[in-house]
Amino acid sequence: MEISKHTNRSYEDFDPLFMWRREEGRDTLELHLPGFRRDQIRIQINHVGLLVISGERHFEGNRWKRFKKEFEIPSYCNDDAIHGNMMQSILSVVMPKKSPQISQEEQEHKKERRANKKEDTEEASTKEGIAEEDIGHAEEYHQFEENYNYVRQLPQETTREVALKFMLVMVLILVIASYLADVSKSLMAQGASYFHN
Repeated sequence: MEISKHTNRSYEDFDPLFMWRREEGRDTLELHLPGFRRDQIRIQINHVGLLVISGERHFEGNRWKRFKKEFEIPSYCNDDAIHGNMMQSILSVVMPKKSPQISQEEQEHKKERRANKKEDTEEASTKEGIAEEDIGHAEEYHQFEENYNYVRQLPQETTREVALKFMLVMVLILVIASYLADVSKSLMAQGASYFHN
């Protein structure tokens, strides 16, 4: 009897809105899931170490809504402590950060494991139809995070030098704009005198 119910279902896939909140002790992934209850959602870590969030709910008649999103778990987060809670159609998946006492060797091992998982993920994405955009967004975020951390560590002299160079460029642009305005006035005056003669 259960099988006949499922074969008559018509599924409507949707892509939920999400955002990351980065905090000192944890990262939180928030998904907007209107109409979903906690018992209609699954949060898992798959065989390649990706966070998989999926769900389905009855919509109307034999129509159902469903979704499936996959996210790369940041390497600095503790996989074993990930948990979620649901409040007013917002699913919050909390990923506590690892304590700084983790050894260098353990971090290198984790990076190597993540690199292998990433290769497996890229291969699996074509086989399983995983949205490559999610992988791309995760890679973009990691690149942004690395750049942000690098900029935060710039010495003060470098910041002053950048500000000085920026001001010099602005002055140069103003000089060029002034010169172009004078040239255009001169050309307009010559054109006007040409037509009057």
